Amino acid sequence: MNVPFTLIKLNNTSMSLRSFIFFAISLLFIRTDLSAQLNKKQFKISDLSKSIGKWNGTLTYLDYTSGKPYTMPADIMISFTTNKLGYIISYNYPNEPNANSKDTTYANGGRKYFGKDKVVSFNKSKSGEFTLITEFEDIDGNDKKEALIKHIYRLEGNSFSIRKDVKFKGTTNWLNRHEYLFNK
Repeated sequence: MNVPFTLIKLNNTSMSLRSFIFFAISLLFIRTDLSAQLNKKQFKISDLSKSIGKWNGTLTYLDYTSGKPYTMPADIMISFTTNKLGYIISYNYPNEPNANSKDTTYANGGRKYFGKDKVVSFNKSKSGEFTLITEFEDIDGNDKKEALIKHIYRLEGNSFSIRKDVKFKGTTNWLNRHEYLFNK
C-alpha cells in the first residue's frame, strides 16, 4: 500500500511530512551535541591546584622479571611553574635517592593533552577533588611491545594517586604497571 506524502506548508515552502520529521530530528541532535560541547569542561592545569604540596606514600610496581608487585617508599612534591602553566612533580625515593626525578607537564593542544598524553576524561568536584585520565601509544615492557598507556591521576580528600595501566597491542586486558598512593 502506498501512503501519500502529506505536505506541510512552512513560510510559503512546501515540505513532505517525512522530510519535516527528518529535519526536526536532525535539529534535535545538533542542539544536543552543541549543548554537550558547551557544557563539557575544558581541562586546565589550574584545575589540579588542590594537589599542590608535599605527599608521602608508596610506589607499587610490577617487577618485569618476577611478574610480582614490589612496594617501596615514595614521596612527591607538587607545584606549578612560575607562570602557573606547568605542573611540576618532584619524585623522591628515600631508599633509592639515585632514582629521584622531576617532571614538568603542560596542557597542550587546546587543553586536550597533558604533556604528550591525550586527556580522555577529566572530572572535578566543587571541592577541588578530581580524576584525570590520559592515554598515549608507546612501547612498554621488557619485550618492548607496542601498547596503549593509561595514566589515572585521582585526588580524593587527603589521598592522591597516580596509576599507570598498560594494554598491549592485540590484547583487550589492562595490566596495572605501577601505582603511587599518597597521603597529606
